[in-house]
Amino acid sequence: MSDSKASFFRQSAWMVLATVGGGVGMVLVHTLVRGRCGAEPYAEFKALLSSFYVVAAAAGGCWTLFAQQSAAAITESKRQAVATSAKRVSVAIFWVGLALALLLALFQGRLVALWKLSNPLSLWATWLLAILTLWVGVVRGLLQGRQNFFGLGWVSILDGIGRLGWVGLIVVVFGGLAAGAVTGAVLGCIAGLGVGIWVLRDFFKTPPGDFAWRPWLTAFLPLALSAGSLQLIQQLDNMFWQAIVPKDALDHWKVGARFSPAQTVGFGITQFMVPLALVMLPRIAKSAARGETTDALRLTVLCTAAMGGLAAIGCTLFPVLPLQVMFFKTPDLWQAAPLVPWFAWAMVCYTLANVFYSDLFARARFACVPWIVVLAAGYAGTLWFLKPRLLQMDPMAAYRLGVQVLGGFCVALLLSGYWFSRRHGR
Repeated sequence: MSDSKASFFRQSAWMVLATVGGGVGMVLVHTLVRGRCGAEPYAEFKALLSSFYVVAAAAGGCWTLFAQQSAAAITESKRQAVATSAKRVSVAIFWVGLALALLLALFQGRLVALWKLSNPLSLWATWLLAILTLWVGVVRGLLQGRQNFFGLGWVSILDGIGRLGWVGLIVVVFGGLAAGAVTGAVLGCIAGLGVGIWVLRDFFKTPPGDFAWRPWLTAFLPLALSAGSLQLIQQLDNMFWQAIVPKDALDHWKVGARFSPAQTVGFGITQFMVPLALVMLPRIAKSAARGETTDALRLTVLCTAAMGGLAAIGCTLFPVLPLQVMFFKTPDLWQAAPLVPWFAWAMVCYTLANVFYSDLFARARFACVPWIVVLAAGYAGTLWFLKPRLLQMDPMAAYRLGVQVLGGFCVALLLSGYWFSRRHGR
C-alpha cells in the first residue's frame, strides 16, 4: 500500500472515531431529552435543531470554502490571504448575528405559534447556536484544509461530549425542557469552538494578506446555497411534521415517538460516513492546485458505499436494534422501527451524493449548485403538495410516504452528483 493510501486510511480511521465519539454524545442528548422531558418537548427540540441546521447552513459554505482555499494555499502569500479572510469573515458573522436577532425579535410570536413552542427562549438559544456554528464552520474549514485532522477530530469530540454534559446538567439537575436542551447544545458548541481556536492560534497570528469581498462572496454563495439546500433535504421533514400536525392532534400523531427517532437513526448513519469525505476534500484541492492526480475520490466512494451499505442492510434486517441502542430506556420510541430501513437507505444515497459534490467543490466547480437547489425546492414543494393527503392518512402510513419521498429525492441527488462528476471526467 502506498504511503498516500496508508495516510488516507489512517486519517479516515481517526476522523471516523472522532466523529462517532462526538456523534455518540449528540445521540445520547436525544436519548436524554426524550427520556427526561417527554415526547412533546422532544418534538420541539427536534424541530428547533432542524431549523438550526437549515439556518446555519452558511456554516457549511464557510467550512467547505475555507477547507478548499487553505488546502490550495501552497505559497506563503496565499496562506496569508486565507488567514486574513478568516479574520474578516469572523467579524462579519458577528454583524450578521445582530441582524438575525432583529428579525427574530420581529417574527418570534409567529415562530412560537408555528412550532407550538412552550418557551420562546428556545428560539433565542437556537439563534445563538446558529451564530456559534458559523464561527465553528470557519475553524473547521481551516483545520480540514491544513489537514490538521487531530485538531478537527477533537473539535467534533468536544462538541458532542460537551453538549451531552451540559444538556445533562440542565435537563436532569435544573429540570430544563426544550429551551434548556438547546442551551446545553450552545455550551457544548462553545467548548468545541474554544479548542479549535486554540489549535489555530499560530495561524491567526499570520501577517495580513490580500483580501477582497467580491471574489470571496463569489465562491461562498454557491457553497452556502448548496449547503443550505442539502441541509433542507436532510432536515425539512421534522419541521414539516411539527408544523402541519394540529396541536390538538399531537397525542394521536406522536411525532416525537413515531417519526423523530427513526429520523435520528438516519442522521446518525450520515455522521458515520461523512468523515471520509472530510479527509478527501483537502487532498483533492491540494492536488488540483499542484496539477497532480489523486485517487482520493475513488477510495472515498468505495469506502462510503461499503460502510453505508452495511449499516443500511443491518437496519433493514434488524430495524428495531438501532432504536433499542439509542433509546434503550424509552421502549415507546421503538414503534418508529418500520421507518428505519427507509431512512437508512435514503441517507446512504444522500451521503454518497455529498461525496461527489465535495469532489466538485474541492476543484471549485459549481455548475451543479443550481440542480441541488432545484431538488431541494422540489422536495419541499412535494411535501407541501401532499400535505392534505398526508393529514388524512394513518400517521405511520403518512410518515412512511414522507420518508419515501425523501428517498426518491436522495436518489435523484446521488444520480445528479455522479453525472456532474462524470461530466468533468472523474
